[in-house]
Amino acid sequence: MRYLRPLAATALILPALVLAGHGAAQYLPAENMPETASEYARMVDSELGVVPTVDCGLGVRVPIHVDGVEVFEDQERFACDNPDFRGSCYVGSRVNRLAGRDSVGEPLPDVVWVYFCRSAGVELYERRILSVQMIGHNKRTGATAFFEAPDADPDRPNPQPDLLEFDAQGILSGKLPGPDDPGFDAAFMPPPIQCTRCHQADPFIHDPWIDSARWPEDPGEPVIPELGGANAPYWIIGGPEWDRRTVHIEGNGCTTCHRAPDPRRFLDAGEYHVNDFMPPNAPGSMADDYAAIEACYDAGPEATLGCKWIEPPAAP
Repeated sequence: MRYLRPLAATALILPALVLAGHGAAQYLPAENMPETASEYARMVDSELGVVPTVDCGLGVRVPIHVDGVEVFEDQERFACDNPDFRGSCYVGSRVNRLAGRDSVGEPLPDVVWVYFCRSAGVELYERRILSVQMIGHNKRTGATAFFEAPDADPDRPNPQPDLLEFDAQGILSGKLPGPDDPGFDAAFMPPPIQCTRCHQADPFIHDPWIDSARWPEDPGEPVIPELGGANAPYWIIGGPEWDRRTVHIEGNGCTTCHRAPDPRRFLDAGEYHVNDFMPPNAPGSMADDYAAIEACYDAGPEATLGCKWIEPPAAP
């Protein structure tokens, strides 16, 4: 069996479990989060400005390729060149990046927002299974906010499928309520659990699937922002106590460039190997460095010579 090895720099937008220390997994509530998305939008305003309005139709499609050719029909699991972290080859997802703005429309150059309209295929769409989430991040202070889809909460119906549709090419389209719209609290919710279960090292995750969506203003870079460095600030508004620890090995080629999340956090999700695409200029050439990171997580930094816990700073 092949396992997903999460890219050590940055992450996908998804709800997830969080570890209560290493070993046992359980749901940990996001205890300090407000009840509604609109309350959370007001909470994040001082760091991130106005929460943007999601328009899936303006997003960049995440293309699916088979033998190097883009296809517009869902493929079997792992049958495409660039499956997602679950191994899915669904057509139709879109992702977009927006610059931050304050309440009077002035730009906030340190703030970036990403929203993600995730397709699970036409068949599941008809069963109302899809989701839209967004992340805001202040690159200077590290302040970060996660807005979730109601499908993260089994007690709340998800109205998002009623607002979205597939266009003529089978790509998700449709506009969701903005933060000033009464429907915003139905369409989104604050994080119900600690998002750092997956967004452990940085706000965003990169892998070959999500990075196939290229930024129209510069196709040399993906839509998902490439942030960071090993010392980039990162903390969560409403969740300053969330566990963001990663292991660090001085001189390790991976941790020299960026923080390295726990590979076990995605073990059951798919079949990617980080060594298949990292480092970007020579995939697999740092296999020994990556193995050292895995070994440290397996044994724990306390029992691994030369390995220690680090936590992102909360400001530059």
